[in-house]
Amino acid sequence: MSKKKRFVTIQIIPDDLSEAWTLKLRYRFFEFLFYATIVALFAVGFAAVKVVQIQGKVLLANHLAVRNQELMEQQKKMELLERELASLSEKERAIRDILQAFLAQTPSDSVRTVAAPAWVANLGQYLEDIRAVERRLESHDASLLREKQPTIWPVKGIVSQRFSNGGTEGRHDGIDILAEQNTLVVSAAKGVVVGAGWDQDLGRYVRVNHDFGVETVYGHLARAFVQTGDQVGKGSAVGLVGNTGRSLGPHLHFEIIFKGKPVDPLPYLQ
Repeated sequence: MSKKKRFVTIQIIPDDLSEAWTLKLRYRFFEFLFYATIVALFAVGFAAVKVVQIQGKVLLANHLAVRNQELMEQQKKMELLERELASLSEKERAIRDILQAFLAQTPSDSVRTVAAPAWVANLGQYLEDIRAVERRLESHDASLLREKQPTIWPVKGIVSQRFSNGGTEGRHDGIDILAEQNTLVVSAAKGVVVGAGWDQDLGRYVRVNHDFGVETVYGHLARAFVQTGDQVGKGSAVGLVGNTGRSLGPHLHFEIIFKGKPVDPLPYLQ
Protein backbone atom coordinates (compact mmCIF):
# COMPACT_ATOMS: atom_id res chain seq x y z
CA MET A 1 0.00 0.00 0.00
CA SER A 2 1.16 3.49 -0.77
CA LYS A 3 1.73 5.80 2.17
CA LYS A 4 -1.13 8.23 2.69
CA LYS A 5 -0.17 11.84 2.04
CA ARG A 6 -0.63 14.18 5.00
CA PHE A 7 -1.78 17.77 4.64
CA VAL A 8 -2.29 20.86 6.77
CA THR A 9 -5.26 23.03 5.88
CA ILE A 10 -5.21 26.76 6.67
CA GLN A 11 -8.50 28.63 6.36
CA ILE A 12 -8.84 32.43 6.35
CA ILE A 13 -12.33 33.84 7.03
CA PRO A 14 -12.90 37.56 6.21
CA ASP A 15 -14.74 39.82 8.67
CA ASP A 16 -17.54 40.46 6.17
CA LEU A 17 -18.32 36.70 6.17
CA SER A 18 -17.60 36.51 2.46
CA GLU A 19 -16.15 33.39 0.95
CA ALA A 20 -13.30 31.93 3.08
CA TRP A 21 -9.83 31.33 1.69
CA THR A 22 -8.53 27.83 2.07
CA LEU A 23 -4.88 26.91 1.76
CA LYS A 24 -3.88 23.24 1.76
CA LEU A 25 -0.20 22.43 2.37
CA ARG A 26 1.60 19.11 2.59
CA TYR A 27 3.52 18.15 5.73
CA ARG A 28 6.69 17.92 3.66
CA PHE A 29 6.49 21.66 3.04
CA PHE A 30 6.81 22.31 6.78
CA GLU A 31 9.67 19.79 7.06
CA PHE A 32 11.44 21.59 4.26
CA LEU A 33 10.77 24.95 5.96
CA PHE A 34 12.17 23.62 9.26
CA TYR A 35 15.39 22.31 7.73
CA ALA A 36 15.80 25.45 5.61
CA THR A 37 15.54 27.56 8.79
CA ILE A 38 18.23 25.49 10.50
CA VAL A 39 20.54 25.82 7.49
CA ALA A 40 19.90 29.57 7.39
CA LEU A 41 20.74 29.92 11.10
CA PHE A 42 23.98 27.98 10.62
CA ALA A 43 24.85 30.18 7.65
CA VAL A 44 24.20 33.37 9.66
CA GLY A 45 26.29 32.06 12.57
CA PHE A 46 29.14 31.08 10.26
CA ALA A 47 29.01 34.50 8.58
CA ALA A 48 29.11 36.24 11.99
CA VAL A 49 32.21 34.26 13.00
CA LYS A 50 33.90 35.14 9.72
CA VAL A 51 33.06 38.84 10.20
CA VAL A 52 34.64 38.80 13.67
CA GLN A 53 37.74 37.07 12.29
CA ILE A 54 38.04 39.59 9.47
CA GLN A 55 37.62 42.50 11.90
CA GLY A 56 40.35 41.02 14.08
CA LYS A 57 42.70 40.70 11.11
CA VAL A 58 41.97 44.28 10.02
CA LEU A 59 42.66 45.62 13.53
CA LEU A 60 45.89 43.63 13.71
CA ALA A 61 47.02 44.73 10.24
CA ASN A 62 46.35 48.41 11.03
CA HIS A 63 48.15 48.16 14.35
CA LEU A 64 51.14 46.39 12.85
CA ALA A 65 51.36 48.99 10.06
CA VAL A 66 51.47 51.85 12.58
CA ARG A 67 53.99 50.02 14.75
CA ASN A 68 56.17 49.20 11.75
CA GLN A 69 56.23 52.89 10.76
CA GLU A 70 57.28 53.85 14.31
CA LEU A 71 60.09 51.28 14.31
CA MET A 72 61.31 52.49 10.91
CA GLU A 73 61.47 56.08 12.19
CA GLN A 74 63.37 54.96 15.28
CA GLN A 75 65.79 53.03 13.08
CA LYS A 76 66.41 56.11 10.92
CA LYS A 77 67.13 58.23 14.01
CA MET A 78 69.54 55.59 15.31
CA GLU A 79 71.39 55.42 11.99
CA LEU A 80 71.66 59.23 11.90
CA LEU A 81 73.11 59.31 15.41
CA GLU A 82 75.60 56.59 14.55
CA ARG A 83 76.75 58.51 11.44
CA GLU A 84 77.15 61.69 13.47
CA LEU A 85 79.18 59.89 16.11
CA ALA A 86 81.41 58.23 13.48
CA SER A 87 82.03 61.59 11.77
CA LEU A 88 82.90 63.33 15.03
CA SER A 89 85.13 60.44 16.08
CA GLU A 90 87.12 60.79 12.84
CA LYS A 91 87.53 64.54 13.42
CA GLU A 92 88.66 63.89 16.98
CA ARG A 93 91.33 61.42 15.86
CA ALA A 94 92.53 63.79 13.14
CA ILE A 95 92.80 66.70 15.56
CA ARG A 96 94.63 64.62 18.16
CA ASP A 97 97.11 63.39 15.51
CA ILE A 98 97.78 66.93 14.29
CA LEU A 99 98.10 68.24 17.87
CA GLN A 100 100.55 65.50 18.81
CA ALA A 101 102.62 66.21 15.68
CA PHE A 102 102.62 69.93 16.45
CA LEU A 103 103.76 69.38 20.06
CA ALA A 104 106.44 66.91 18.94
CA GLN A 105 107.93 69.41 16.47
CA THR A 106 107.77 72.44 18.82
CA PRO A 107 110.37 72.91 21.59
CA SER A 108 108.91 72.92 25.09
CA ASP A 109 110.00 76.50 25.77
CA SER A 110 108.36 77.82 22.64
CA VAL A 111 105.09 76.08 23.36
CA ARG A 112 104.37 78.74 25.94
CA THR A 113 104.94 81.60 23.53
CA VAL A 114 103.66 80.29 20.19
CA ALA A 115 99.97 80.93 19.65
CA ALA A 116 97.95 77.81 19.05
CA PRO A 117 96.52 77.36 15.55
CA ALA A 118 92.82 78.11 15.07
CA TRP A 119 91.88 74.45 14.84
CA VAL A 120 93.29 73.82 18.35
CA ALA A 121 90.69 76.20 19.76
CA ASN A 122 87.98 74.10 18.08
CA LEU A 123 89.13 70.89 19.76
CA GLY A 124 87.02 71.52 22.84
CA GLN A 125 83.96 72.14 20.71
CA TYR A 126 84.49 68.92 18.77
CA LEU A 127 84.88 66.96 22.00
CA GLU A 128 81.71 68.56 23.38
CA ASP A 129 79.86 67.62 20.19
CA ILE A 130 81.00 64.02 20.62
CA ARG A 131 79.82 63.96 24.21
CA ALA A 132 76.46 65.40 23.13
CA VAL A 133 76.01 62.60 20.59
CA GLU A 134 76.98 60.04 23.23
CA ARG A 135 74.37 61.50 25.57
CA ARG A 136 71.76 61.23 22.81
CA LEU A 137 72.73 57.59 22.26
CA GLU A 138 72.42 56.93 25.99
CA SER A 139 68.99 58.58 25.91
CA HIS A 140 68.02 56.33 23.00
CA ASP A 141 69.20 53.27 24.95
CA ALA A 142 67.11 54.44 27.91
CA SER A 143 64.13 54.77 25.59
CA LEU A 144 64.64 51.19 24.39
CA LEU A 145 64.82 50.07 28.03
CA ARG A 146 61.50 51.79 28.77
CA GLU A 147 59.99 49.95 25.80
CA LYS A 148 60.75 46.66 27.58
CA GLN A 149 59.13 47.71 30.86
CA PRO A 150 55.50 46.43 31.18
CA THR A 151 53.85 49.72 32.08
CA ILE A 152 50.81 50.05 29.77
CA TRP A 153 47.43 48.43 30.41
CA PRO A 154 46.91 45.41 28.12
CA VAL A 155 43.20 46.19 27.87
CA LYS A 156 40.86 48.91 29.14
CA GLY A 157 38.42 47.64 31.74
CA ILE A 158 37.56 47.16 35.40
CA VAL A 159 39.82 45.17 37.73
CA SER A 160 37.49 42.51 39.15
CA GLN A 161 40.14 40.55 41.08
CA ARG A 162 43.48 41.78 42.37
CA PHE A 163 46.81 40.04 42.87
CA SER A 164 47.17 37.87 45.96
CA ASN A 165 50.05 35.63 47.02
CA GLY A 166 48.00 33.64 49.53
CA GLY A 167 46.43 34.15 52.93
CA THR A 168 42.71 34.44 53.57
CA GLU A 169 42.02 35.64 50.01
CA GLY A 170 43.77 32.66 48.44
CA ARG A 171 46.41 32.83 45.75
CA HIS A 172 45.87 34.78 42.54
CA ASP A 173 49.02 35.28 40.43
CA GLY A 174 47.77 38.29 38.48
CA ILE A 175 44.82 40.62 38.03
CA ASP A 176 41.52 40.04 36.21
CA ILE A 177 40.32 42.87 33.98
CA LEU A 178 36.66 42.82 32.91
CA ALA A 179 36.18 43.77 29.25
CA GLU A 180 33.78 43.01 26.42
CA GLN A 181 34.23 39.87 24.34
CA ASN A 182 36.71 40.30 21.46
CA THR A 183 38.19 43.55 22.84
CA LEU A 184 41.75 44.00 21.55
CA VAL A 185 44.52 42.90 23.96
CA VAL A 186 47.98 44.50 23.57
CA SER A 187 51.42 43.67 24.91
CA ALA A 188 52.36 45.70 27.99
CA ALA A 189 55.97 45.97 26.75
CA LYS A 190 58.33 45.08 23.93
CA GLY A 191 59.53 41.49 23.88
CA VAL A 192 59.52 38.01 22.34
CA VAL A 193 56.63 35.53 22.53
CA VAL A 194 57.86 32.46 24.43
CA GLY A 195 54.50 30.71 24.75
CA ALA A 196 51.18 30.71 22.92
CA GLY A 197 48.74 27.88 23.34
CA TRP A 198 46.15 26.31 25.62
CA ASP A 199 46.13 25.86 29.38
CA GLN A 200 43.46 24.08 31.42
CA ASP A 201 43.02 27.09 33.74
CA LEU A 202 44.03 30.05 31.56
CA GLY A 203 42.43 28.71 28.38
CA ARG A 204 44.03 30.29 25.31
CA TYR A 205 47.04 32.31 26.49
CA VAL A 206 50.13 34.23 25.36
CA ARG A 207 53.41 34.55 27.32
CA VAL A 208 55.97 37.25 26.42
CA ASN A 209 59.59 37.61 27.58
CA HIS A 210 60.87 41.19 28.00
CA ASP A 211 64.47 40.39 29.12
CA PHE A 212 65.93 41.28 32.53
CA GLY A 213 63.96 38.38 34.05
CA VAL A 214 60.57 39.95 33.27
CA GLU A 215 57.68 38.13 31.56
CA THR A 216 53.97 38.87 31.09
CA VAL A 217 51.05 36.45 30.64
CA TYR A 218 47.69 37.11 28.94
CA GLY A 219 44.99 34.50 29.66
CA HIS A 220 41.39 33.52 28.74
CA LEU A 221 41.84 34.88 25.20
CA ALA A 222 39.21 34.28 22.56
CA ARG A 223 41.95 34.36 19.96
CA ALA A 224 45.75 34.82 19.84
CA PHE A 225 47.34 36.86 17.05
CA VAL A 226 50.92 35.74 17.79
CA GLN A 227 52.88 32.52 18.12
CA THR A 228 56.09 31.43 19.83
CA GLY A 229 59.11 33.27 18.47
CA ASP A 230 57.25 36.39 17.30
CA GLN A 231 58.61 39.82 18.16
CA VAL A 232 56.05 42.18 19.73
CA GLY A 233 56.29 45.89 20.41
CA LYS A 234 54.93 47.84 23.34
CA GLY A 235 51.24 48.21 22.53
CA SER A 236 51.26 45.54 19.80
CA ALA A 237 48.11 43.40 19.50
CA VAL A 238 48.51 39.88 20.93
CA GLY A 239 44.89 38.68 20.95
CA LEU A 240 41.23 39.27 21.81
CA VAL A 241 39.46 39.16 25.18
CA GLY A 242 37.62 35.87 25.63
CA ASN A 243 36.06 33.43 28.07
CA THR A 244 38.24 30.34 27.58
CA GLY A 245 39.55 28.03 30.28
CA ARG A 246 38.20 28.35 33.82
CA SER A 247 36.29 31.59 33.41
CA LEU A 248 32.85 32.84 34.40
CA GLY A 249 32.68 35.58 31.76
CA PRO A 250 34.74 37.60 29.27
CA HIS A 251 37.84 39.07 30.94
CA LEU A 252 41.63 39.15 30.71
CA HIS A 253 43.88 37.47 33.26
CA PHE A 254 47.15 39.46 33.27
CA GLU A 255 50.37 38.51 35.08
CA ILE A 256 53.81 40.06 35.50
CA ILE A 257 56.53 37.56 36.43
CA PHE A 258 59.93 38.68 37.73
CA LYS A 259 62.71 36.10 37.92
CA GLY A 260 60.22 33.24 37.94
CA LYS A 261 57.89 34.67 40.61
CA PRO A 262 54.57 36.47 40.00
CA VAL A 263 54.36 40.06 41.29
CA ASP A 264 51.48 42.53 41.62
CA PRO A 265 51.02 44.18 38.18
CA LEU A 266 49.17 47.29 39.46
CA PRO A 267 52.25 49.22 40.71
CA TYR A 268 53.82 48.83 37.24
CA LEU A 269 50.84 49.89 35.15
CA GLN A 270 50.46 53.57 34.29
